[in-house]
Amino acid sequence: MRGRGRTPGGEHTTPHGETPYSPTSLLRALTADPYSVDPLREEEHPTASATPPDNRRMRAVTLLLAAVLGFVVAVSVLDLRDQASGADSPRALLEQEVLDVRAETEGLEDRRTELEGQIASAQEEVLDAGGDDAAQRLGEYEQAGGGVAMSGSGVVLTLDDSAPLPSGPGAGPGTVNRVTDGDLQIAVNGLWAAGAEAVSVNGQRVSSTTAIRTAGSAVLVDFRPLSPPYEITALGDPDTLRAGVQDAEAGAYLSEISTRYGIGISWTAGEDLSVPARALGTLREARHMDDEGEQSPDPVPDTTTDTTSDSAAGGGAEQEDSP
Repeated sequence: MRGRGRTPGGEHTTPHGETPYSPTSLLRALTADPYSVDPLREEEHPTASATPPDNRRMRAVTLLLAAVLGFVVAVSVLDLRDQASGADSPRALLEQEVLDVRAETEGLEDRRTELEGQIASAQEEVLDAGGDDAAQRLGEYEQAGGGVAMSGSGVVLTLDDSAPLPSGPGAGPGTVNRVTDGDLQIAVNGLWAAGAEAVSVNGQRVSSTTAIRTAGSAVLVDFRPLSPPYEITALGDPDTLRAGVQDAEAGAYLSEISTRYGIGISWTAGEDLSVPARALGTLREARHMDDEGEQSPDPVPDTTTDTTSDSAAGGGAEQEDSP
């Protein structure tokens, strides 16, 4: 039996003549003589030759490849950014659509204002032609219903959310107490009870039919969402209005929410305050008034009678009358 040896190329051989790196050499060598198998030296390991050399040339090639890859990535990112910010990008199209709708809305509002002015002019002509005190009575009714803008001296009561309340150490910012619809209702009713002639909240006129409600986290006045701070403008004598609110239950309530919950409350007096007119409702039905101020009865539609049945009825009556 042949023993271990070296091949002409200098490689170690197994008892069966294979090189140490043949597919079955190690298994056969271990089976025949486990103690005669030489351990693989690091320099003779098959993967040792697969490791690229670490020299200046390889470092330069690596740096060049990295620079080329970085340049390609940068060009791709810039190209994608240019496409995203282009005029035909979805974001730009949505922004342009919003601008177009906003411009159209402003145009419609201007048109509405123009038509309202024409209607008011035509109404004045009709009232002037009618004589009496129709125009004066209409102005009183519109003022009572909030249909006309008013200006004069008064007060501005401002309610604002509290500052973030302090929390535990390391717990981050605390909670914020919000102004609710109930707070605004009590403040507005207190101003009415104190003798306010006209009231508005953040530019929304408040009348006897105005609804102040909450939808989610927003406060609605006449179904229009408002955001804090809430400025309640009331026309009247400033001292009388403020004293009337503070001396009543509304003042005690406002003082309590300010002390307990941190709601911001402030008063400001003014000599040239204004409240806008309330949006007029849509006219659904109208009736003509006669000279005595009473409504005329509803017109009775004309009906076509059946002459045949009338003749038959008349004939029957004649036959009844005849002996």
